[in-house]
Amino acid sequence: MSHHSDENAIYASTDSFWEVGNYKRTTKRIEDGNRLCDDLMKLVSERAEIEKMYAKNLKEWAKKWNNIIEKGPEYGTTEAAWKGVLMEAEQRCELHMRVRENLINDVHSSVKQWQRDNYHKSMMGQLKEKKDIEDMFKKAQKPWAKILEKVNKHKADYHNACKSERSAQNQERNAGGDSSLSPDQENKKNSLIILHNNMKVKKLQDRVSKAKEEVSRGREKYELTLREISDYNPKYIEEMIHVFDKAQEAESKRLMFFKDMLFATHKCLNISNDPSLPRIYEEFNHTVANADYEKDLKWWSNNHGVNMPMNWPSFEEYSEEFRDISGKGKRSGQIPEGAITLLNQRTVGDDLPEYTPDLHRISKKGTKGAVSGTGDVTLTSVKGPPNHTSPATSKASDNNRHSAISNGVSGDDDEWDYSDRMVDPNKPGVPVRALYDYEGVESDELSFKVGETFEKLEDEDEQGWCTGRKDGRIGLYPANYVELC
Repeated sequence: MSHHSDENAIYASTDSFWEVGNYKRTTKRIEDGNRLCDDLMKLVSERAEIEKMYAKNLKEWAKKWNNIIEKGPEYGTTEAAWKGVLMEAEQRCELHMRVRENLINDVHSSVKQWQRDNYHKSMMGQLKEKKDIEDMFKKAQKPWAKILEKVNKHKADYHNACKSERSAQNQERNAGGDSSLSPDQENKKNSLIILHNNMKVKKLQDRVSKAKEEVSRGREKYELTLREISDYNPKYIEEMIHVFDKAQEAESKRLMFFKDMLFATHKCLNISNDPSLPRIYEEFNHTVANADYEKDLKWWSNNHGVNMPMNWPSFEEYSEEFRDISGKGKRSGQIPEGAITLLNQRTVGDDLPEYTPDLHRISKKGTKGAVSGTGDVTLTSVKGPPNHTSPATSKASDNNRHSAISNGVSGDDDEWDYSDRMVDPNKPGVPVRALYDYEGVESDELSFKVGETFEKLEDEDEQGWCTGRKDGRIGLYPANYVELC
């Protein structure tokens, strides 16, 4: 009995790596690795652009609201708390710009360099690494592929022989059972018809016999080539594994490098580990905590309310000196630069308290005036760090250029803060570091050298000065001479 198989089984195949040409998925992976480098660089550069745009929007938003607050009705320490929100935005702007720079410098540039070192294109645009691996796979598979081709040919020949054998057997069976003759014709024993039928049956029997021989020869050749390919399989497997391991080694380098780059991306984006972040919000909290409604109300009362000084009407004798002073002012329409306008003349007597300086009483803003017991008024100029003028200093410097004397108090009524504020010596401060040397001019000022650290107790006022504590001593210092530690 011959062995048969479905005709479709001749072309049956699997999706295995060992099939001829299926190694191309592995070689294509090299090409995909090069493309993935481009994708990773694009991903990082787009995220860096997002960080840049976010920083830009924060900066523009802070600038816009700084102008609104400057021109708005808010004042005093509460105004400073408002500006604390903007300071946080500006510092976050710098932080996100650093994130953007780190993404480009640490990740994007590293991926680009790695791609340049590990993937090389030929003149035809094909990757050299892919071509090398592909050639090695072809060399390892070529002998096995030739034997497989013989196996498939003998397999097809064997199956065709089996098919012919079955067809001949069916025809022989049909011819032996042919009943085309009628009973009358069979009784007449027509010798000619009987002879013809016998010849036909014999011919079919010969065909069946030849078909069986073809099946036997085909089976023998088929089995022979199967033994041949089975004997070659171990060598084929060994050579293919050797090439595959090379491809795996190259891919493992890519996977490990990408993992390192994704960790580097995480490091760049994880701003929670940035030491400046907690300082930003510590400063923000400190600024808001310094908002004191009682101080603000007192400032308002002193500058715009019931505590403002008043030149009450009093009897004045006619005097040529008063006429000359008054006439010059009316003719010129302005006060000469450096001049002092005399609003009222009054002798300092026993009714004024004697001035006693206190290092823990710091004026919030404006020039400071000290009334001595002799009736003299000592004026000190507006503080401003030399060559490092802060925006707050320039904001109020023009308004304090001329000083006025009224009822024994110096300063302009609109810009002058007549209230002293107490600074708690035990109040916790924010550490700052000196950027420049500064030598205190007055007794209530701190002196420091570049690199020294001390504590900031109160935020910058409108004149550009902060209150700080250094070596246990509390005093003023120029705000733009220091930075946060």
